[in-house]
Amino acid sequence: MKNISFFAALLALPSIALADDAAKAKLMEIGKANFAVCAACHGPEGKGVVMGAMKMGPTMEASKIVNGDPAVLALVLLNGIQKEGAEYIGPMAAMGATMDDEKLAGVMTYVRNSFGNASSVVTAEDAKKFREQWKSMTGPVSRAKLTELGEKK
Repeated sequence: MKNISFFAALLALPSIALADDAAKAKLMEIGKANFAVCAACHGPEGKGVVMGAMKMGPTMEASKIVNGDPAVLALVLLNGIQKEGAEYIGPMAAMGATMDDEKLAGVMTYVRNSFGNASSVVTAEDAKKFREQWKSMTGPVSRAKLTELGEKK
């Protein structure tokens, strides 16, 4: 009987992988559609838009925020970033009010798996947890706070 259970489990593995691939594909599709707003500053290729001597947004490729702790990326998307210094034009807008959990998860999964990145999928359940985790934080996140959060990992 144990052998049958083992073989049944082995047969189930491809279907689990297919389900995971389908879920990722759906999140990628949702993310790509909703990245259009982000592309205004980060560009459709995720390389960042440059306006004269300043940038609208940084590249998404090999970004520590994009590929690091997904909770920190969620915080950035939910609250925006206060861009200190003269390198960037204005702060990054908060997207929390414009995205439900599925769209937030989609955008996070999309940027974490596009532009040369290959990071874990973020589910709508994860996004909901991140939204709850950061609900007490208001306003754009400072670079100092991002550094502090990065050091805790």
